[in-house]
Amino acid sequence: MWQHARVKRVDRDSGQSPSGCVRRRQAAGSAAIEFAIVVPLLLAIVIGIVYYGMVLALQQVLTLAAEEGARAALRYPSGVSGTGAAATQAARVSAASAIALGTLPTSISSAITPANVAQAVPCASGSADLCVQVTLRLPTANILPAVPMVPVPATLSGTAMVQLSPDI
Repeated sequence: MWQHARVKRVDRDSGQSPSGCVRRRQAAGSAAIEFAIVVPLLLAIVIGIVYYGMVLALQQVLTLAAEEGARAALRYPSGVSGTGAAATQAARVSAASAIALGTLPTSISSAITPANVAQAVPCASGSADLCVQVTLRLPTANILPAVPMVPVPATLSGTAMVQLSPDI
């Protein structure tokens, strides 16, 4: 009697039997599902990093502009024509405000309200010394794009303060 040899079908591409081919298709399907789950998470992390990088860069720009404005109050010449110390103080505050706003890019400075950017304040309670405080407040609603589920402060601010010499 002749015994017929059992013939096993072989896939031409892989050299495997059809059951191995099914396993490979299942593995490719599970890899696609894993990819579909992981990519949105990684994309959300990258978008969050870029977004908060923009927030921190804007914060740094505001702080540096406020520092430049405060330095302008110190560099302002003390010999201003006017009624004396009060005129010089007002000119220093005005110079601090103008330089702080002028340091910023126009897209940012146009969003800042110029009122009360710089003001003269007492340095410490009970002290006769005078300081100039420069505060830049930027509402983020029109500057930063809205990203769902990413919390951002409503206002960014940069502040700097310098003590004026007593001989204003």
